[in-house]
Amino acid sequence: MLQVEIIDGLNEFLRNYLNLPYYPLKSEDNLIFTLEGTYEAINHKRSDSFQVKTVHWFKDFYLYIEVNYNRDYTYKLISLSVFQGEQNDVRKNQLFRAEWDDYCRDDENRPQPHWHITRDKANYENFSQLINSSDNKENASFELFEMSNAEIFDTKKIHFAMSSNWQNRGQYIHKIDDSEKVVNWMEGLLENIKFELLN
Repeated sequence: MLQVEIIDGLNEFLRNYLNLPYYPLKSEDNLIFTLEGTYEAINHKRSDSFQVKTVHWFKDFYLYIEVNYNRDYTYKLISLSVFQGEQNDVRKNQLFRAEWDDYCRDDENRPQPHWHITRDKANYENFSQLINSSDNKENASFELFEMSNAEIFDTKKIHFAMSSNWQNRGQYIHKIDDSEKVVNWMEGLLENIKFELLN
């Protein structure tokens, strides 16, 4: 079955890539597989925010990966979030998220795979904490930040295409139909992100 091949392939790759002594993708129901890490972070996804356990990747960067299926395994959703923070930080800040969703629909109109930029949410939360803990004199200047923040377009709603083929008038929606392609995508994605973060 494709879903088993995908999870087995990703687990083998991620265990070796992250130098872990265990297969990192775990599930209680064989539908939602999450990366088993030890460092806490808040994952911002769509309009939800929830606590996750990340794995240390390199320097001050951390990873969280999730693979979701629906009951009949027709939907396949893969999400990878990158966080930044010091090892002893109570909470790491989410920088961005890469996703590849396959809803098995012919009318899909959002690019697959794609990026979501979430850093603005992390910045806003940090400023909100500062506002709530500062004195009245400092509050006035931070209220201006909150007003200007409300006027900025919320980029985390945008699906920024990752593999478009627009230059050839080609398809920008790619199906998840081959486990080897998924593992190759994950490896290329991680290597590219790491290169960009280091340079």
